[in-house]
Amino acid sequence: MKINSEFFPLTEVATRFVGQLAHCRRLQISVLEASEHHVLLELPYSQDIIGDPDTGVIHGGVVTTLIDTASGTAVVSAILEKYQSLEISPTLDLRVDYMKPAEPDKPIFAFAECYRLSSNVAFTRAIAYQDSIDDPIAHAVGSFMRISPEMVGEEFRQALMGESDITVNELATENGTTLTKEATTQASLTDIVAAEINVHDIVKRAIDLNDYSYLLAKVPYTQFIGMSVNRFGDEMVFKLPAKDDNIGNPILPAIHGGVIAGFMEMSAIVQLMVFMQAKKVPKIIDFSIDYLRAGLHQDTFAECKITRQGRRVANVSINCWQTNRKQLIATARAHFLLDQ
Repeated sequence: MKINSEFFPLTEVATRFVGQLAHCRRLQISVLEASEHHVLLELPYSQDIIGDPDTGVIHGGVVTTLIDTASGTAVVSAILEKYQSLEISPTLDLRVDYMKPAEPDKPIFAFAECYRLSSNVAFTRAIAYQDSIDDPIAHAVGSFMRISPEMVGEEFRQALMGESDITVNELATENGTTLTKEATTQASLTDIVAAEINVHDIVKRAIDLNDYSYLLAKVPYTQFIGMSVNRFGDEMVFKLPAKDDNIGNPILPAIHGGVIAGFMEMSAIVQLMVFMQAKKVPKIIDFSIDYLRAGLHQDTFAECKITRQGRRVANVSINCWQTNRKQLIATARAHFLLDQ
């Protein structure tokens, strides 16, 4: 889609910003519009980001990543327009309410706005949708910490402002994260869900063998981010290995906040499936995450606690850490709709 920069003058800056994020390049997220008032992003459908192999529905963590990216880009755009300065604002917290699953074989759009800028915090709201913004997949609100422009490296600033000789595409190629649409869409939905998936049998096999790699292998998104799990008695510990493709802040570097959220969400889903011996993948209702410190480019771990399990709805809390369990990088809470 060709954008008229006269109407959306910040589109080029926003495009360069999103293009600097390795995980966004891998997802092929593109900027359609950007102004001081809003940002509109597009995420193409891909077999790699499927969360439910039975239906081909995109994983909720990917929707969260798209929303987080759109919201962060809206903050960058609003600050640049208002103060004529470049700031990179990490996510403080994000709450996502899921209205319905995203339909397979369709792109997802995220519309975000930064509606309030204080001296320390930026506040955002966003909508994810497919066919119409009036029929949303998810609503979200978030807050972002404002950091001094001095914290932005000169090379990064030049790349975002278009003052560098290195283009975003060249950076993507150098980092080996450029994907073609043909590569990510080579298998149609029919290919992916051709064989009926028996979730209950897969979960039972994983429990009997105490090997959950087979279960995770059935969910393309878990392979996309590289997560794994080990069980020790009644405790399950989930691992997200350090992976260049998962980086969202190239300055530190740090893991994309959406990847951390997706990892924690998937951990909660697996925990529910195992301890309930589920017949279907639980459907997420809402997900709320607080980021306590930067998730640096290193191995990350998570553990879950099913705080309430009713007949129809389960509540799960998730803690995430890196080098020390007592020094959490994020906490989250989620509600899931259970199969009756």
